[in-house]
Amino acid sequence: MAISKNERRLSIWIGIAIGITLSSMLVRYALQKKTQQTNERPGNYKSLACAVNGTPFDPIPEQITDHIPHGIVIYFESNQSNSKWNKSTTEKSWTIESAGSFRSERLFVLAREISSVGNENSDKQYLFHRSSELYLLPNEGATLEQFEKLIDPEEYKVIGENSKSGEWILQIKDFSPNGLKKTKNLLSNMDSLISKVSMIPWAPFK
Repeated sequence: MAISKNERRLSIWIGIAIGITLSSMLVRYALQKKTQQTNERPGNYKSLACAVNGTPFDPIPEQITDHIPHGIVIYFESNQSNSKWNKSTTEKSWTIESAGSFRSERLFVLAREISSVGNENSDKQYLFHRSSELYLLPNEGATLEQFEKLIDPEEYKVIGENSKSGEWILQIKDFSPNGLKKTKNLLSNMDSLISKVSMIPWAPFK
C-alpha cells in the first residue's frame, strides 16, 4: 500500500525530530561525562591538592572559577611579594589547565590574586595570563639564532612570532609560578638581545 505525499512528509519530519532529540541527548551526555571525569582527576577544585606532587592549594576564589569553571590545578604558590605594585602586596597564583570544549582549546592559565598586605577587606585584583608562553621583544639587530644559542633547548623553545609586534613567542617547560619567575630572571640578563619580556593575557573562550 503506497503512502500519500502528506504521510511521507510527516514521516520525514518525525525522523528529523527524533534525530535532533537523540543528538542533543548525546551532546548532553558527553558534556556531563567530561565534567565528571574532570571532577575526578587529580587537581580538581574540590581536592585542594595540586595534580603535580599532590601539594595543597588554597580554595580558588569565585572570580577565578567563574572564568575557569572546570579546570585542573597543576601548581600553586602564595605569599609572593609583588614589587610592580605601588603599595605592599601579596600574590596567590594558581596554574590551571583550562578545559575547553575540545582538546585543542586546553591550555595552561596563570590565575593571580593580588591583595594588600594585612588587609583582607581590601579590593583584590585578578589577572589571567597564559602560563607556558612569554612574549619577547628583541633588540634591533638581534637574531633568533643568537638567542637560541643562549637558552637550554630542553627547557625553552621559540614557537613563533607575533606578526603585529615582531615579538618572539617563547614556550616554557617549567610553567609553574616559580618557574616563570626564574625564566624572567634569566631573560633579564639577556638585555643585549631582549628589550622586553611580557606575559600573554588570557581571556575565557566565549
